[in-house]
Amino acid sequence: MQARPKVLFISSWYPTVLRPTEGNFVQQHIKAAQLVADVALIHVVLSSEHPELTHEFKTDPFEEHLIYVPKSSLPILGVLVNYFRVFAAYLKFAAQTNLGKPKLIHGNVLYPVGLVGILLKWRWRVPLVLTEHWTCYHDYAQPQPSRIQQFFMKWIGKRANLIMPVSLDLAAAMQHFGISTPMKVVPNVVDTKLFSALDKKPHGVFRFVHVSSLDPEQKNFHLLVRAFYQLKKQQEKVELHVVSDGDFNKYGDLIKGFEFAQSIHFHGRQDSAGVAAVLQFADALVLSSRYENLPCVLLEALSCGTPMISTDVGGVGEIISESNGILVASENEKALLTAMLDIQKRQYSTQDMHEEAMLKYSPLTISGLFLEAYQMVLKKDVA
Repeated sequence: MQARPKVLFISSWYPTVLRPTEGNFVQQHIKAAQLVADVALIHVVLSSEHPELTHEFKTDPFEEHLIYVPKSSLPILGVLVNYFRVFAAYLKFAAQTNLGKPKLIHGNVLYPVGLVGILLKWRWRVPLVLTEHWTCYHDYAQPQPSRIQQFFMKWIGKRANLIMPVSLDLAAAMQHFGISTPMKVVPNVVDTKLFSALDKKPHGVFRFVHVSSLDPEQKNFHLLVRAFYQLKKQQEKVELHVVSDGDFNKYGDLIKGFEFAQSIHFHGRQDSAGVAAVLQFADALVLSSRYENLPCVLLEALSCGTPMISTDVGGVGEIISESNGILVASENEKALLTAMLDIQKRQYSTQDMHEEAMLKYSPLTISGLFLEAYQMVLKKDVA
């Protein structure tokens, strides 16, 4: 029986006390990788709230090291000091995991952590693989990386042994960006046990749910609010439920005084179990984004058997089909309204949707793709 590879994960984005939901999809990827490999995570973050270096260590569900480095506020020179502190922390703690010397490095989000990945690759003479989630390779995504960031993204990408974009669309965008390193698409993952399928029972009100950060540029919640306003003019018994860790107050002020505002319910930030409960309670999920890669909430809705409406951007079209939802053109309020009317008339199989999620996005499926990737690079001489 072949030994499990030892894989050290590092990530540009990861949940911390400072940003509890940032990079939660990376956490799910590591849980999947743990099925086929011995894993450990190192994540270093600059913090203005930690006056001294702070190391948080956990072993459940996998070995996790979160290191908070005091952020220098010095003008100009402080930037260099911060980079040095972060790099030094990575190099120090990477040598202290229970893995010992890993067989390979797995980085998530090329910039900036890919710079650390290359240093560790040279240090240990082991392969470096990188998973990419960032939308910034599309010209229309905002904000765009600076010129210096773009330079380093290309420099990092060309020195990796393998890059794993989470969608075909992102792979194409990265190649157009100028990265020609071999690529293998490995999608985001969904916990198909937690996000289980429940049959939709008839009730008096049709419940739409929206789950996002409410970022005004990317998520374009204004478009959904306008479409829902038009929907309420035609149908009284519809509701919109919003799950987000973002600021709903600006939207609350916008719609205050409108009669349809009573049908929009804001649930705030929810953990995974809370999101699963809302999706199981909902009749349909709706997203109105201007740009995306492979939104985890769509995979979660699919696993719950909840049909989806979304703008056809990024890798969304790789998830939604006639059997599980409706795609609409971005920025098209009329098309979004029509889809919200049409989806109420259609029949979907919750069990078929759940089985599709298990086949394509379950931890077992994603772990198999990771193992293929690891075996691919470990067979090559990286010296």
